[in-house]
Amino acid sequence: MTMTTPQEVIDVARAISNKLKPMLVGQPSELQGAVLADLLSIFIVGHHPKLRKEVLDLHIEMVHQLIEVNQHLIFPNGLPDGWEED
Repeated sequence: MTMTTPQEVIDVARAISNKLKPMLVGQPSELQGAVLADLLSIFIVGHHPKLRKEVLDLHIEMVHQLIEVNQHLIFPNGLPDGWEED
């Protein structure tokens, strides 16, 4: 599948993510983290070794950007009690 626009990438990524989410929902956080770490390592190993750190850094930056977006989706009425940010 060839995607030519950033919106196409976003749409396809969201569709795939929506298929995977039900498999992770309700699982312990350490299992969710292990699955995501495994998938991320597979993604990173697909890049030339000289590029892996840069690709990982870019990926982590994308994750940071998505945290706020997803936080508002998951907690539309604000964070749960005791979860205040510093």
